[in-house]
Amino acid sequence: MIRLVIQRLKSPILYPALLQVYKYLTYSKTTIICFELFYHTIRKEKKMRKKTIILLIILITVCTVAFTQEDADQGEKLYQLKCGRCHFAYAPQRYSLEEWKTIVQDMGSLAGLNQEKEEAILAYLGQESSKKEKDIPTSPVLGGYLYTEFFSSEASTDTFDLHYLNFNISGRLHERVSYKAEFELEHGGGGAEPPFVEQAYLDVWFLRNTALRIGAMLTPFNRFDEFHGPIENFLVTRPQMSREIGVSAWKEVGINLHGNIFVHDSFYLTYDVYAINGLGAGSRLRKSRHYRDNNDAKSLGFRLSGVIADRVEVGTSYYTGAWDENGDYNLNMFGVHLLSKFGDFSVFAEYSRSSSENPAPFEEGVGEGYFVQVSYLVADQFRPTIRYGTLDYLDNGDLLGRKPTDYDTKVLALAFNFYLTRTIVFKFEYDIIMEGDRKEAKDNNLLALQAAVRF
Repeated sequence: MIRLVIQRLKSPILYPALLQVYKYLTYSKTTIICFELFYHTIRKEKKMRKKTIILLIILITVCTVAFTQEDADQGEKLYQLKCGRCHFAYAPQRYSLEEWKTIVQDMGSLAGLNQEKEEAILAYLGQESSKKEKDIPTSPVLGGYLYTEFFSSEASTDTFDLHYLNFNISGRLHERVSYKAEFELEHGGGGAEPPFVEQAYLDVWFLRNTALRIGAMLTPFNRFDEFHGPIENFLVTRPQMSREIGVSAWKEVGINLHGNIFVHDSFYLTYDVYAINGLGAGSRLRKSRHYRDNNDAKSLGFRLSGVIADRVEVGTSYYTGAWDENGDYNLNMFGVHLLSKFGDFSVFAEYSRSSSENPAPFEEGVGEGYFVQVSYLVADQFRPTIRYGTLDYLDNGDLLGRKPTDYDTKVLALAFNFYLTRTIVFKFEYDIIMEGDRKEAKDNNLLALQAAVRF
């Protein structure tokens, strides 16, 4: 009947317009009632064409408003039904319409949404969603990274490796309280490498530039840990010195007072002063990371850096704490770092030294090493990088199962990166590995490839 009414209108303007309205609104009961009313009006007022057109406009307006409300009601019911099936349906005001579109798209297949139902839900959420930036507390900011690698060496089995899958969230709960958490699966997860918490802490801000960090964090010793992600690290591998003495990535639980002090417009200091559980009695320093302490003594440390004109950073780090169960033997670590960036040219260097007390008759375990890294970004897409590093680490202590440790190597790493975007990178690296005086020479050079994204 509605289509018959439309066909009787011979106006070249009204006919196609009403036909489109009919096609768009035909499933609405409210619309059908409105067009029925319009049909009877046409029959009674054939000679009053102008008044009929005016009445038509009024009826179309009323129908549109009624339809919008009906569609919103239908969308709300669908939203509560579909999105409330597995969890509480979140308040529409929690996200903006654009954020809702992403969420609905992601969950649509699980919720069984066809195009019509998805549009109805989005119509409801669009009316009720946030129209402006959220105030505190903010919604979590989500991110992460993943990278897959390939390694080939005469000294080991050639293998592909899903090295890291990282998810992180952060946000603000109060003007003086922010949070961050990182969750990782390493080497594909599974029984041998279960998912773990990389970081999970609160920052309580006393001043705009001073906060107390509470929770699980990366220990502020030297600077490489802040650059161990796949985009920030310009090579596939990590410096051997940073892995074994800086024990990258060094996860600890404790408290850290951190902030900065502006000395001059072109010079400021950054500082970290912390108390943590500390490294324990693993087979070597890298194997001594743990979240729960093995003794009552807490480990203490600091890092102090000076930044000049936002181009050069020079800093020093110190750590001390007992590593055995009885708290009788200390581990002390000292480090210095240099970061410099002039345009697309970057220099990164670190030095570390560790000394680990051992029971008689074993001598003190000592580790020492450094690396120097130079890179240049070409045309915003290509980055050649050279890194030279050393590690000399000898510890014969066997207390509490600690195994003798003996590293004496020098590594020259040559790398080339291609950045498809700033968050998508493909890396090539070749390492020339040379043994020190205590080691017998062998062919263990390494080829490494990596594909990485940050999201």
